[in-house]
Amino acid sequence: AIPGPTRDQMQAASALPKGQQDQMIEGMISSLEGKLKANPAYVDGWIMLIRSRMTLGQTAQANAAMKNAVAANPTQAKRIRDEANLLSVPGV
Repeated sequence: AIPGPTRDQMQAASALPKGQQDQMIEGMISSLEGKLKANPAYVDGWIMLIRSRMTLGQTAQANAAMKNAVAANPTQAKRIRDEANLLSVPGV
């Protein structure tokens, strides 16, 4: 399973006003992108990023993340594409 927020984190986030939720989500995504720049071999992180972008309806960014993940991890390309396909990323 790909790690994600805990149940407590999800409950805390749902109690925030919409604007604060959006800021928190963007902060988490930015943090994840920073981690991936420092460690592009973290395939589970790429998949989390792809899933996050798709959840937000950011299909172009999800597709770009998938391409970056494959470029950084060519030996894991099939797994990354399979996950992206399950998430309905366009252009897989």
